[in-house]
Amino acid sequence: MRSLIALGVLSLVSFRTAAQLQPANNNTESAVDRARTLLNEGFDDGDYTVRIQAITSAGMVKKDDALLHRLQGFLADKNVQVRLATVQTLSDFHTPDVAAVLREDLNKEETPEVWFAVAKVLGTWGDPGGTKALINVYDRNHKTRSGVLKREERNVKNQFHSTPSAVVFIVSRGVGYVPVPGAGEGFSAISSLLRDPAISDRASVLLILCRKKTRTSEKLLRRSLKDDDWSVRAVAAQMIAHTAQTDLLDALIPLFDDKNEKVRFRAVGAYLHLNLVAKQMEAGTTRH
Repeated sequence: MRSLIALGVLSLVSFRTAAQLQPANNNTESAVDRARTLLNEGFDDGDYTVRIQAITSAGMVKKDDALLHRLQGFLADKNVQVRLATVQTLSDFHTPDVAAVLREDLNKEETPEVWFAVAKVLGTWGDPGGTKALINVYDRNHKTRSGVLKREERNVKNQFHSTPSAVVFIVSRGVGYVPVPGAGEGFSAISSLLRDPAISDRASVLLILCRKKTRTSEKLLRRSLKDDDWSVRAVAAQMIAHTAQTDLLDALIPLFDDKNEKVRFRAVGAYLHLNLVAKQMEAGTTRH
């Protein structure tokens, strides 16, 4: 009799435990689905600045055939800035299929700035086609500048002599990035954010203090997600992804509704990135 009662109690506890866990799992899947929906809506937005933010954030997400297909489509976008952003995002995924896509684009792209961006990515990867293209540039056989992006040309000339660029260089090497198999590194996203002239000094401070995962950085990042400064919120979401702060996964969800697209899409990208980290931690394939 006692055995039957004990078995009944155990069954009831097991049932309640399962019932308690189920909503959490559903909430996680719901947030993942919503993040993916928001990212796709950003891809489809008629405003090219919104598309750029979505594309940039995709550099933190797991690469699959569907994502690569979408990004490949943006290489044909009418907006030059969108194409440039796409090349930078694809540079976060150093895989044979991405290299094949970029090689194909190298033969099609007519805008010198975008063509040169593709050539630099391929050349950096040691791709023969990219190397040949860069040699043609060296030999003055191919243009790298046009009248399409005069303002951007001035930025390129000053790139290695400006304070923001120095910060990008230091941070890209000093951030405690946690590699995630199958996911992009997201350095294009953090670089574009740091080059934004509207980023505040407080956001820059956050980059220095949260380069590594510590209890202090976790508390500061959690606070920063609710900050009234959009650049602080954006940097916080970015750093949470870079340092694999999986404990802050759910704290990113409210930013899915952020009015600033730079914050919104970084939160979406960071969430999808960390969701992959969490799954790989459970499978024992990622050190954390």
